[in-house]
Formats: sequence, structure tokens, C-alpha cells
Amino acid sequence: MPQPVSTTETWANLGMLAEPGHQGYRRQERAALMGFVPYEMREFLGEDSIVIHQGEALSLNISDGGMLLMMDQAPPARQVFELHMPASTVVKVPTLVEVCWTRPVPIEDDDMRYLVGVKFLGGSSCDPMVRAAEHRG
Repeated sequence: MPQPVSTTETWANLGMLAEPGHQGYRRQERAALMGFVPYEMREFLGEDSIVIHQGEALSLNISDGGMLLMMDQAPPARQVFELHMPASTVVKVPTLVEVCWTRPVPIEDDDMRYLVGVKFLGGSSCDPMVRAAEHRG
């Protein structure tokens, strides 16, 4: 079982994870992007969908292909969900992403957060239900 570490150690470790070349499978350059990003996880029932979970993730970095998030839950690999990326201070742009991996990050007082690597999903449709179906295919 992972041992809790101090917040200072946790953020230091995150810095290490964000170093270029730390993980051999990275294909694109990462840029720091710190901020809170609202998200929604939906379940699709025919033509309707219901929100099964919503919250805010902390974005840590971004590339052309995806993002590194810190979340309060560990979504399963291949989970598709919607991030509401700020296009401006007024408009939030929904962006469909798919979970590639998760890693637990123990925080003080037996609290746990999760690093979540997601990739951006493209698609021919702007409708999230259609785009999710395209990638489940």
C-alpha cells in the first residue's frame, strides 16, 4: 500500500514526471498548463445521455495529442469523457478525451489523488455522443 507523502514531495515528484523524455513513449512536446478544468462523464442510453459524474480536474501539462490531469478519482483506461476547456473567459469549449493511464498519488492524511493521462479525440461530428460512439467502435 502506498505511503502518504507530504504535499511538497508530491509536487516535486510531479515536476519529475513532467520532464521531457522521462517516459519513453511520449511523442509530442509538452507545455505546462496549470489550471482547473471542469469535466463531465456521461453514460449514453440510446439517443439520450445522463451525467454520471462531474467535477474539476487540475491540468498540469498539454501537448497536441493530450493532457496530464490531476483528478480526485481514477477513471478506467479507455473511459471517454468531456473536458470543458476555456476558449475565453466567457466560453468553455467541450473537448472529448479518452483515458490512456492513471497513477495514484498519495497525499497527506490518507487522501488520494490520481494523475490521469488523456488523449484528445478527433472526429467528424461535434456531437459528443456521436464522437464517443466513433471511438468505441
